[in-house]
Amino acid sequence: MEIVIMSLLAGCLLGVSNIMTERWIGHLDKIIMVVLFILLIAVGIGIGNNQELINNLTLLGWKAMVIAILSTVGSVLTLWFVVSRVDFLKNNKIEEKQS
Repeated sequence: MEIVIMSLLAGCLLGVSNIMTERWIGHLDKIIMVVLFILLIAVGIGIGNNQELINNLTLLGWKAMVIAILSTVGSVLTLWFVVSRVDFLKNNKIEEKQS
């Protein structure tokens, strides 16, 4: 867990210090997607190599599917709620400035 926190803090320090050039920051989305795909492939390989998990997949399958679906729906609804509130706050500030 320490490595995760240290990595996050290192990224924050890099962002605040302006060491990263605009060129790198412009490509940051692509870099994140590539690293995320590599991470997902590694997790898939780990799951595929776990014979005990594969043998119990029918037992765990429905529970895992329900948890995955509910997590996805909850994340989407939370994101929608936050984005709608942020837009609402921005629109209020713009309207107040125009008045």
